[in-house]
Amino acid sequence: MNLQIQTQSLSTHFPLPPFPPKPKFLQAKPKPSFKLWSSLSTVSVPPTKTSHKPFPAEVSRTIMELSSIGTLSTLAQDGWPLGVGVRFAVDAEGTPVLCLPQPSPDNRSTLHVQLDQCGLRTPQCTIQGSLTKPADATILRWFDSVWKKRFGESADVDNLYTVDVQRVLQMEDLNEDGVWVTSSDYKNANPDPLRNSAEEIVNEINTNNREDVHRFCNVYVDLDFQVKANGNKA
Repeated sequence: MNLQIQTQSLSTHFPLPPFPPKPKFLQAKPKPSFKLWSSLSTVSVPPTKTSHKPFPAEVSRTIMELSSIGTLSTLAQDGWPLGVGVRFAVDAEGTPVLCLPQPSPDNRSTLHVQLDQCGLRTPQCTIQGSLTKPADATILRWFDSVWKKRFGESADVDNLYTVDVQRVLQMEDLNEDGVWVTSSDYKNANPDPLRNSAEEIVNEINTNNREDVHRFCNVYVDLDFQVKANGNKA
């Protein structure tokens, strides 16, 4: 009993010290996070062309550069559409230059041109625009030089007209859906730089590199050609 009283007395006059506070641990500063996309987003990368196939505007410009005969369709005086064969040249922006003795009173027109080439496909384009008669004598002389460069002869400047291109319908082949090209895209496009030598290059490859052509077919088309040293199929 005395022991219990003494214990109570000690606990009353000498209270136990409180529990020491929990140590405070230094918190590490958060490390800055780096995201790859945020650093790449500040770099301006030009868009890459995913396909080596030329754009419709480029194909249209190439067709017009390689051709010199087309079909010009206008509205006749009786209101019926009339298409006639014409010769044409093009300037640096692809503007068609025509020599017309009797143009239609309605200047709305279409010029249809298809490219005759060695192959199974017939690419073509149809230009919609307005027939325009240049009034400036200097411009007429310039278009006459364009005509002479194409055909080797001068044109009658009184019969020179141009087609003010509004839009172009480009088709890869007959009976296929076409793609509309704006006037600005058509004028700013570049024709194929190899357009004047493409047929010669193809003929040379077919003649002198027949084995390579067969290997390309095996790799990319899976035609399973058996190539011999002399280039013949086994």
